[in-house]
Amino acid sequence: MQRLFLEREDANSESATLVAWLVADGETVQRHQRICVLETTKATIDMVAPQPGILRHRYPEGSEIAFGTTLGWILEAGEDSPDPEDTRETGGAAETAGLQISRAAARLIEEAGIDPTAIREHGFITEKEVRRHMARSRRQAAPPHPALADIDLEAVSLPPGLGQDDHGRLDPVFLSRLREEGERFRRLHPGEKLQAYRKHGAAIAEDVHLGPGSLLIAPRLVIGPGSRIGAETTADCAEQLAIGALSHFGPGLTVRARCAVFGDNVHAGRGITIGGGGHRDPWAVFAAGNLTFIGDEVFINVCRAVLLGREVFLTMRSIIVTHNIGHSPLEGFENRFAPVILEDRCQVGMGCTLYAGVRIGREAIVGSGSYVLAPVPAGKLAMGVPARVVAEARRPVSAARRRELAREMVEEFGRLLAARGERVERIDGGGGLRIRREGRLHELLYADRADQLPPGDPASDKVYVVLEGSDASPGDGLLLELLPRRARGQATAFGESVREYFRKRGIRFEPGPWRYSGGWL
Repeated sequence: MQRLFLEREDANSESATLVAWLVADGETVQRHQRICVLETTKATIDMVAPQPGILRHRYPEGSEIAFGTTLGWILEAGEDSPDPEDTRETGGAAETAGLQISRAAARLIEEAGIDPTAIREHGFITEKEVRRHMARSRRQAAPPHPALADIDLEAVSLPPGLGQDDHGRLDPVFLSRLREEGERFRRLHPGEKLQAYRKHGAAIAEDVHLGPGSLLIAPRLVIGPGSRIGAETTADCAEQLAIGALSHFGPGLTVRARCAVFGDNVHAGRGITIGGGGHRDPWAVFAAGNLTFIGDEVFINVCRAVLLGREVFLTMRSIIVTHNIGHSPLEGFENRFAPVILEDRCQVGMGCTLYAGVRIGREAIVGSGSYVLAPVPAGKLAMGVPARVVAEARRPVSAARRRELAREMVEEFGRLLAARGERVERIDGGGGLRIRREGRLHELLYADRADQLPPGDPASDKVYVVLEGSDASPGDGLLLELLPRRARGQATAFGESVREYFRKRGIRFEPGPWRYSGGWL
């Protein structure tokens, strides 16, 4: 039996009107078939069948349905029809703070002393959800920052550095002068500014680049090796600003928060704003994990925490808000303050808006131009206004298709080099490429497995590319394993260019951090 319930589709409403049933009670429905229409104050919602079966109505047309309330069921063959008045849905438990709680869940909540409003699952709480909440609480006994104490950090790989130690702490007198005379300090030569920061306690690596007209203010300031911060950057953090190794920020970056921490290999475009109203609140924490991409002109409000996990893509002109501005909730209007979480390897398309309280699951994708009001489950594709799940984020790939795709990428690399004027020779049987440049031979040798690699010229500059993982030694070249996303061995400029080519096709090899410094591409 599949319960049909109303998820939050419209952030300004707590209920919806059941306008019409599109399928009669007792009729058979197919998966993804439209079954009813609901209406909130701001949106019309088409509910679709999550699975095939026999539809049973619980409420008639015209009913007001609260979020999380069961409005019907889809039965499998042979299942008995539920009694619409049956109280087994809540196990006879009384409502608490507007939540329906099963009898077993209520007993566990009482024994553990849990606030049920901290669990809130579709307006109905089961024992399983209580136990999941307890497990999360145990994992989060010592959160990396006090503002994250009530946030589920599972599937969110945060960068190190959110601790409360003194690493990179600025001299208080110098910090006070920065706040008083910041605009004068901003006009100094970047080299002078970096020297002054280091002299007064900041932990800034020697090869950091700071663009002209930039000003960084924070009691703790940490910048890792090889990072580049663009011109006219302004950062003003009440507690900490930390940037990992080999990260890059375009011009016009603004960061205002209590705490902002970026991991290794973060790439951020131009004109990005992190801050907005409430950036001094105790919960105003921003964190971006390793290999995160933040596109041009992104706006992120941090009145509450905004956490981006590892390998997250937040593309250009997207907006994240953690609170709204409106009329009084005493008059029936919404007034929400809530964190926004983007789990590892999720993607947010261009021009999206993510509303307060949204969580984008691991490897989920949000289509461009979407307005996201409800959580997007892991591995799903959601799009629209309001956004709703429309498909899986990725499709299954057979072993044969993987082999075909890998060989196509190698072939495409050869075409790219040929278009750039290189002399490219293809090895028979799809075994890779040979390129002669300035009297030297360079070889990209490909096979599905390492033991199938074609022999190379002993004198060549070699890059071995294999689809599967291997224990083989890279020998005298660079070994790139596509499925494990692992790089081993020594890379020349040619090898680094091959790695960069695959990075641009979504294959980011470990170990890192790593950044392409130029070469063939």
